[in-house]
Amino acid sequence: MNDNLMILTMPLGEMETNCYVLGNSETKEAYVFDPGAEPEAVLRLLQQEGLEFSGIILTHGHFDHILAVDELVAEVGPQLPIYAGEEEKEVFQNGNYNLCSMVGQTSLFMPNHFLKDGDILEICGTKVKCLHTPGHTCGGMSYYIADKSWLIAGDTLFQGSIGRTDFPTGSYQVLADSIKKKIYTLPDYTIVFPGHGPSTTVGEEKVCNMFVHL
Repeated sequence: MNDNLMILTMPLGEMETNCYVLGNSETKEAYVFDPGAEPEAVLRLLQQEGLEFSGIILTHGHFDHILAVDELVAEVGPQLPIYAGEEEKEVFQNGNYNLCSMVGQTSLFMPNHFLKDGDILEICGTKVKCLHTPGHTCGGMSYYIADKSWLIAGDTLFQGSIGRTDFPTGSYQVLADSIKKKIYTLPDYTIVFPGHGPSTTVGEEKVCNMFVHL
């Protein structure tokens, strides 16, 4: 187990979207997951913790998970790595798909690193496995840190609930299959860090989640 790893949570914006910072207390490397709003709060947290902003990782392309990216890139520089699922390209490109048009916003960036199911990111002194978990959107990714039994799940799975499937590229059946095949197969003690609301565990959701049963 990697005792230097930390995960910090910030609910950001009107949607209170969970932004996560995966950091290493020894190397000071840090990656920001789903910065959906309040870029100044993200930068302030990194500074307070003495962490170096090393990149952005996105679970999917909806506005409430991405709208701080442009300002963060402007602050850090265009060399900042931005990772997302390969199948999510169309969502990032289309304001109707990423729902930016629905809230009168525009997002100008495009991720510069695209990930496939099963890819491994070696960051923060650990390995992060990329799990393609479509259904909320077509290219949704969840990120599994086996060292700590952590899963950053975006809007795929919540405590006692699941992500909406009525937005463009969404599908309930696809989402249910993703959860059953990619998440419920992880160890029961895996902590699930969702896009909104409190954390949960795989074991708890397998038993209690009324939306997806084994």
